[in-house]
Amino acid sequence: MRGSIEDRFIGSILGLAIGDAMGMPFEGWQPDQIRDYWKDKVFLPSPPRGLEPGQYTDDTLMTICHLKSLIDSGRMEPGDTAQKFIQWFDSGELRGIGRSTAISMQRLKQGRSWQESGATGEYAAGNGGAMRIAPVGLFYYNDLKSLKEAVRQAVVITHNNTEAVAGATAVAYLVARGAKGDLDPDTAISDTREFVGDSAVSKNLARAEALLKDNASPEEALDVLGTSGYVVETAASAAFCFLHTLQDFKDTVVNAIQGGLDADTTAAVAGAISGAFNGRSKIPQDWISGLEDKELLTSMASKLYDVCKRNE
Repeated sequence: MRGSIEDRFIGSILGLAIGDAMGMPFEGWQPDQIRDYWKDKVFLPSPPRGLEPGQYTDDTLMTICHLKSLIDSGRMEPGDTAQKFIQWFDSGELRGIGRSTAISMQRLKQGRSWQESGATGEYAAGNGGAMRIAPVGLFYYNDLKSLKEAVRQAVVITHNNTEAVAGATAVAYLVARGAKGDLDPDTAISDTREFVGDSAVSKNLARAEALLKDNASPEEALDVLGTSGYVVETAASAAFCFLHTLQDFKDTVVNAIQGGLDADTTAAVAGAISGAFNGRSKIPQDWISGLEDKELLTSMASKLYDVCKRNE
């Protein structure tokens, strides 16, 4: 029995942060290196980043910005979100900020509007929008008609690229349907592809669907789908990990991390989707206990749910 909608809101936010913090030490590693080294499946430190076990990266820090803005504004308000991003950027607590995001922050600080700040071009098709989009998917879980434009507004602040928007849209849709409780695993990818529309993201999701039907292992599938910072790869690999172990949050996150390369973001996205579908109660308690700011994240997820209910 899955928990309440509020439980799934909390599960999604905690799931994102746990995937981020679990994967953080392994960013840039190859899959075989991770499998050989990470046998206990626990939080580990990242000395090069100066991060301790259970600490998260910019993926979660930017997610918190979205949470704050949605709670304060009662809707997706990109101007306010951009200001929250600037406040985070000025804090200096960046923890691995991506190139496109850094460029957009400088443009915002120079006075550009949120419509003009986002990085453009093919190198702006990164996963920096998808990694932080879960709060938007949760907020619009009961209003899919508004979700697509809300995602676009959220993403173009930093990544003004159609594939970056498409990848984030796919993630937000899966989170929204999972949180609402009406996601059909058998049609999840085809429904997502229809919602996203024609794109490279949609095409790679189709490959993920085929690999699921062929009973491919996560190791085989993620090698085909890719685990770099390219959002086309992130969305498909995260969706595969979730659907491959539908009701097992732990295995979903472990498989995403063991895909290597941009391990923290693939796991953050997979964790957000799985957490939205399964709820907080399906997340290992020792993982929750070891997570930085678990009480803050839980409280913000509950506040987001409360604002949603007031708006209905």
